[in-house]
Amino acid sequence: MTNSNTNTTNKKQMLIGLAMFGAAGLNFKSWLDPKVNLKEYPDISIDIRAAQLAEKGKFQFMFFGDFPAIKGNDNSDMQTMGLDPLLIATILGHNTSRIGMGITRAISWSNPYELARQFKTLDSLTKGRVAWNAVTGANGTSAQAYGVNLSPSFDRYAKANEFTEAVQELWASWSEDALKLNHATREFADYSKVKSVDIKGDYIETSGTLPIPPSKQGQPVIFHSGGSENSIAYAGKYADVFVGEVWTIEQGKVMRNALRQAAIDNGRNPDDIKFIAGLIPLLGDSKKAALDRHASFMDSKTLFQRIAHISYVLGVQFTPADIDKPISSEILDSVKVNLYSDPRLENVIKVAREGWTLREIVHHSVIDYHPTAVGTAQDIAEYMISWVEGGGADGFWVMPDVYDVDLPRFVDEVVPILQERGVFHKDYEGTTLRENLGIAYQYGVDNRIKK
Repeated sequence: MTNSNTNTTNKKQMLIGLAMFGAAGLNFKSWLDPKVNLKEYPDISIDIRAAQLAEKGKFQFMFFGDFPAIKGNDNSDMQTMGLDPLLIATILGHNTSRIGMGITRAISWSNPYELARQFKTLDSLTKGRVAWNAVTGANGTSAQAYGVNLSPSFDRYAKANEFTEAVQELWASWSEDALKLNHATREFADYSKVKSVDIKGDYIETSGTLPIPPSKQGQPVIFHSGGSENSIAYAGKYADVFVGEVWTIEQGKVMRNALRQAAIDNGRNPDDIKFIAGLIPLLGDSKKAALDRHASFMDSKTLFQRIAHISYVLGVQFTPADIDKPISSEILDSVKVNLYSDPRLENVIKVAREGWTLREIVHHSVIDYHPTAVGTAQDIAEYMISWVEGGGADGFWVMPDVYDVDLPRFVDEVVPILQERGVFHKDYEGTTLRENLGIAYQYGVDNRIKK
């Protein structure tokens, strides 16, 4: 399905998602912004406004992380995703009409039938807008809360292979032509075409029927997030979208090429898998204004923790006298980047060479979980375009500091530039997540996958 308003240039079209973590924004101190009117927690109205803003901006998806049993360790940090993301997504699906939802659920502490039922239910109710972010689950605290002992990575991914195929077989247990709804013959469905699955593997056992017809996209899209060799091998078999942590275009190219090769190795087309990089957009009327705003969420404890880490990766010991001075070129020239270096080191050096003080380098969040793009709307747009055109990513999941403040600026200022440059669509291609991601219809296990 193609909308007549969709950009039809030949430029590579980027994908954009919004990170959703059950807080007032992606900054742990977002609740302190004076424009955030937080009178209670949780407040689903914040999430609804964010989802609707992302849909206004034609974002293809929202990405819901999940951190069960994890509590904050800083009294000024807002708790993130203590809520069940599947339930949040259900509410947001009811309050939106086009944007998709990638929802994290860990395999290590899940049951394949229950997961298949929950995700296919929501995919059906939203008319094909759901994705399962399939992760093995590697957090010991979360595992203990579910009474699970974590296995080594190899075993977790071996189980993940069986689990994922079991889920997909369950999703396809109602044949595509079984639903009749025929008043004349009084036939609701041909139940001979609703099969029962019986799976007994090394890790998974399940037997039964999932009596839910296919959604408009067949079955949920599969996301995966990670970065290890086992993770990439799993994604090559099953993932439509891979969410990764990289800090430079070159790192992104390596990750994206590895994913595409993994898809080929499993009999798939490399374009079947989309690589999505993280992005923290620090948007302001100037770079200094953007940094000052971001800095307002950092207290002295955070500042000194991050200075200590920058000291560690650079191999030097900074003192309080160094905080408001640039890092000398002699120090930067002496740093050697190798395969064992912190992957954020290159960004530390790059920002430092621009002449910012040590304090301002910290304000760039150079050692955050994802890279930042800093400056005006034009600066942010150019950053995103350079990554996609340079082969470093197929798109981004963006993490604004505060939904009610920073997301509207991104939607109103950055998105139009991307659309004018012909790299981001002007309207949704269709009604399903698969259509809007450019991913083919699928129902059941992909028969191309090599066993």
